[in-house]
Amino acid sequence: MIDWDLVQKLAHIQCTQTEIASTAGVSVDTLHRHPEFAEVYKRGAEGGRKSLRRMQFESATKGNVVMQIWLGKQYLGQADKQLVDTRVVRGLADLTDEELKNLIGEAKAAVGVGNDVTALELTPNSHGESEILQIEPAELGEN
Repeated sequence: MIDWDLVQKLAHIQCTQTEIASTAGVSVDTLHRHPEFAEVYKRGAEGGRKSLRRMQFESATKGNVVMQIWLGKQYLGQADKQLVDTRVVRGLADLTDEELKNLIGEAKAAVGVGNDVTALELTPNSHGESEILQIEPAELGEN
């Protein structure tokens, strides 16, 4: 005999059908053969999602800024601003010291205004090889 109250409680906490079957001591096929399983499972799973959503909104309402941001992204289409700046630069070996210094300075300035700059990819050098200039966090703090 299957404990349908237990099935609903397990579905409420988003257990998989395999987990529910294992806990109930039956196979997934046995659960599927019972016409009431689909309704009990659906009712439990939907109730769990509603409960979780309610707790998330309560958390946001109480001032949890992280939850407010996450919910804004999920329901209001809000997103982190991402700026992509692409420019063609000669290979590192072809740059003068001054040009290289300016390139690194621009990368540091971009990070200073909140842009995520971890590497600059340069166009192929005179040998046809692409180069990548890594901007490491320790390097960003140096002048």
